[in-house]
Amino acid sequence: MGQLAAVSSSTEERNSSEEIVAEDHDDEGRLRKLLKDLDPWTAWAYTPHTITVLVLGTCFLVWGSGALRPEEQGSDHLTNTKAGVWAMVAVFLSYFALQAPPTILIRPHPAFWRLVHGLAVLYLLFLTYILFQTREEARQFMKYIHPDLGVELEERTYGADCRIYTPENPRSKFANVYDTLFDEFVIAHILGWWGKSIMVRNALLSWILSIGFEMMEVTLNHMLPNFNECWWDSIILDIAICNFFGIWAGLSTVRYFEGKTYEWVGLSRQPSLIGKVRRSLGQFTPAYWDKDQWNFLSGPIRFVQVMGLAVVILIVEVNAFFLKFILWIPPRNPLNSYRLLMWWLIANPAIREYNSFLQNNKPIKKLGTFCWLAIAIVILEVLICVKFGRGLFPKPMPLWIFWFWVTAGVLSVVALVGWSIKLGFDRKRPLQRTESGESKKVR
Repeated sequence: MGQLAAVSSSTEERNSSEEIVAEDHDDEGRLRKLLKDLDPWTAWAYTPHTITVLVLGTCFLVWGSGALRPEEQGSDHLTNTKAGVWAMVAVFLSYFALQAPPTILIRPHPAFWRLVHGLAVLYLLFLTYILFQTREEARQFMKYIHPDLGVELEERTYGADCRIYTPENPRSKFANVYDTLFDEFVIAHILGWWGKSIMVRNALLSWILSIGFEMMEVTLNHMLPNFNECWWDSIILDIAICNFFGIWAGLSTVRYFEGKTYEWVGLSRQPSLIGKVRRSLGQFTPAYWDKDQWNFLSGPIRFVQVMGLAVVILIVEVNAFFLKFILWIPPRNPLNSYRLLMWWLIANPAIREYNSFLQNNKPIKKLGTFCWLAIAIVILEVLICVKFGRGLFPKPMPLWIFWFWVTAGVLSVVALVGWSIKLGFDRKRPLQRTESGESKKVR
């Protein structure tokens, strides 16, 4: 009997462990399923072509470097340096696209996300180099990336006139509102929140980020001039209009695709030209649109973990404004858009990995590659802002803001401690009831 019990218990443990492994590797299983049956027309794109790319890459390097041509006299040193750096970047990214480990995302192609992985590492190395320069050297180095940089930004006034009604203005009696509402950044604002909502896939977390960023603007407007916004700009235009429509559009996109059952029929098996076009465009959408289950209120630890994610996202957004101000990058410079796009590409797999990390029940857990890289990049951006921002922000923080955050921090700690104590008592009650019931039976 003892042997049978031991065998049955070991079988149950093995089955339960297999179930846990199956749950933990659910994403990997779905990826294998998607890649198992490849369409004949596109199967070649999912097979290794490492030797072919190596040969083609070597040919491009020979052609671009002039390795087989006689050495030119009087060649420009700066041009050669730039060409060598860009060739080095191309080789680095090519290696990642071919040889980097797979990610949890496969659309539009696994190599695309391996390339994003390489971009993230490259950006991490770039920030590391910048961190070891002086502030002036870093500003002048930016000229090598874009010729318009390295020049001090013009001073602008923000939030100087917050009147809604301007009767003296010959152009419009609501000139301030008109100029703000039809600013080119309004569309970018809405599109940004659409992308962020798709990224986090949770309404409550999206609104926490929305209100949290407005609070960051109020907190830091003594440091950054462009955080000085009019009340109606911050509350009505930002939160009630731009953020609302962006979050609504993003979550509507997720809801629209979430409940659908997809049979990703290959391109060659589409019956019509329109079907082939739709299938081709579908390749640039996620294979799965599952909502992330964050379970904010399941316990104080999970609450802190999710709020930690929100804090990291807010730091990334605030860093954009500090880096622009410190490194003299104008608002309309394309580098700002490139950074935001790269962060969006990094954050999509990073948030999926972080969610899987929280849901994982294994005793030993490991952060995903993108998640680790995202945290490392945030740390380096903050270090650059701290090092180069020294002496640029002489105005002290208003006392009411300081005491507001001190009070909020103390109340948060008290609430979390009380929450933990309450959960501890709630866990003990069922045990006490069970013990009392067993004692009654014995009597």
